Amino acid sequence: TASQQSTSYPATIKGVQDIEVRPQVSGFIVKLCVDEGATVKKGQALFQIDPTQYAAAERQAKAAVEMAKSNVNTLSLNEQQKKNLYDKKIISDFEYQSAVDQLLSAKASLAQAEAQLTSARQNLGFCTVTSPSDGVVGTFPYRIGSLVSPSVTQPLTTVSEIGEMYVYFSMTEKQLLG
Repeated sequence: TASQQSTSYPATIKGVQDIEVRPQVSGFIVKLCVDEGATVKKGQALFQIDPTQYAAAERQAKAAVEMAKSNVNTLSLNEQQKKNLYDKKIISDFEYQSAVDQLLSAKASLAQAEAQLTSARQNLGFCTVTSPSDGVVGTFPYRIGSLVSPSVTQPLTTVSEIGEMYVYFSMTEKQLLG
C-alpha cells in the first residue's frame, strides 16, 4: 500500500485589505454588538459609544433652530411692516434698511443653528460604530467601559475583507525546493 505523507507548515491568512475601525467621537464603549471573529456586513453595528452627551447636544441644537426660526418670522413681519411705511414715505431709508439688516442677520443665525444641528445629528450617529465593509472582525483591544476617542493609538478593531484571501506560508528554501 502506498503511504501518504503530509507535512504541516505554519500559515497566516490575511484578507486582501484589513480596514482599521476607529471611533469618530469620544466616549465610553457601552456595548459590543458582535463577537471577535464574526462575519459582518458593511454598515453593521460593531460598537456602541455612550450617546448621552450627543443626544443632549442634538436636543439643544434642535431648540436653537426653533428659536432662530421664530426670530426670523418675527423680523420678517417687522420688515414687511417697515416696507409699507417706507413705501408711503412715513419712515426713513435708514429705519427701513435697519429692519432689512436685522432680518438678514436672523436668517444667518438660523443657517448657523441648522449647521450645528446637522453636526450634532452626525455626532449622535457616530455613537454607533459600524463596519466599513463586508468581512471578518478582528480582535477587540477595548472592552465595555473603555474610554475611546478619534485619537486612540490602537483601532477599535479591524475588518478584513474576505472576497479574496492571501495565505502566507512559513517554509525554508529546502522545504520549498524539496
